[in-house]
Amino acid sequence: MFASGPFARLGGGTTVPGFRNRGALQALIQARLEDGADRGMSTFMTEIEVPSAEKTNISNANLAKLGFVPVYNRSNFIL
Repeated sequence: MFASGPFARLGGGTTVPGFRNRGALQALIQARLEDGADRGMSTFMTEIEVPSAEKTNISNANLAKLGFVPVYNRSNFIL
C-alpha cells in the first residue's frame, strides 16, 4: 500500500493458484484497509482488469464486497 496524506493506493496482490478461493486475498485487502484507516487514510484506490462475460474476475468481486465502486475504465494500448 502506498500512502500519502489521507490517500492510499492498494497495489497488486495475488494468491498462489493452489490456495485460491479460500478468502486469503480478501483478508489481505481488508487488513490493508484497516491498517490505512488506523493511520488516518480515508480514501483508497486500486485498479483491476474490467470484468467481462468471457473472463471471470474474482478480484472485482472481492473489492465490491469491501465497498469499492468503479469510477472509470481506462483503455490500455499495445504498440
